[in-house]
Amino acid sequence: MASSARFLDRSETDLCMTSLPSADAGSPLDALYQDQARELWALFYAYCGHAERAQDAVHEAFLRLQQQTGEPIRDERAWLLQVGRNWLRDQSRRKVNSVIKSTALDINPGPGAEPIVGLLEDEQQTQVRTALQQLKEPDREVLILRYALNWPSQRIGETLNISAAAVDMRLTRARQRLAAELEQLGYQHD
Repeated sequence: MASSARFLDRSETDLCMTSLPSADAGSPLDALYQDQARELWALFYAYCGHAERAQDAVHEAFLRLQQQTGEPIRDERAWLLQVGRNWLRDQSRRKVNSVIKSTALDINPGPGAEPIVGLLEDEQQTQVRTALQQLKEPDREVLILRYALNWPSQRIGETLNISAAAVDMRLTRARQRLAAELEQLGYQHD
């Protein structure tokens, strides 16, 4: 798999880049949101595969951080990650958001663009997303962190609390599993 592979549409990653609705601009919470929201969103997206649900998880985690009154939190990022994952797990169990909206009809390639090119790119993205959803969470996480966020192994290791060598091994195995899933889906790589 090439590192230039696109897992996410730019419009999807931009969903999480607005200011936190309940925080004052310039507040420490808003600064933390600006610093962490995109990466948390990508992790949540890797976990659930739905852009809007991932955005909701980011907002829910920050809302709970704002409301948190107990002991001080040592690692806010890890806390936010855990809260967001728990929220997504709860939502999945309840199947509240079981209907998935299709954005396939929202393609507007613009003047002069070849419609077939847009359709082929959309089909490839759909195949990659489908294959990613078939992978286990650790495989999705490591692939999203590497290819969607372009993180080096060291940073991924710090986030997942594993060594850089373990990250490289997970990446190798995750790429093999993803390639096998894509092959089953009939993905044809140029």
